Amino acid sequence: MNRVWFGLLGAGAVIAVACSSDPTGNGSGCGGNGANVVVITAHDNHTFTPLNATVSTGQQICFQNLGSVVHTVDPDSVPEDSVWFQNYSASEALPPNLPYQITLPGGTYAYHCHIHGAPGSGMYGTIAVR
Repeated sequence: MNRVWFGLLGAGAVIAVACSSDPTGNGSGCGGNGANVVVITAHDNHTFTPLNATVSTGQQICFQNLGSVVHTVDPDSVPEDSVWFQNYSASEALPPNLPYQITLPGGTYAYHCHIHGAPGSGMYGTIAVR
């Protein structure tokens, strides 16, 4: 019985470590994801870098937050059945050091942090997929 409890406690510790974020901004974010990835970084000064990103069709986009402030990545006008929402729901947090990756079809996509911006103002950006 003791081995079962220790096993459960060990599994819980692994899950807690895997799901925790390091609010110091010392994590790897999107690092190590390969050359076919465009990285967009959310900063503590309430900006995304780059503000306007251009990617090729099929190229992966990785949002990362290497700071200590929680942000979101909310599409301004993407339908809820689009690929943007397959693994990330609107207004879901982008906490420090837990990146979010997406591949979008051709088009132009505007997004913002609903905590620190709004469509076209504050903390916002665009992605052009060519």
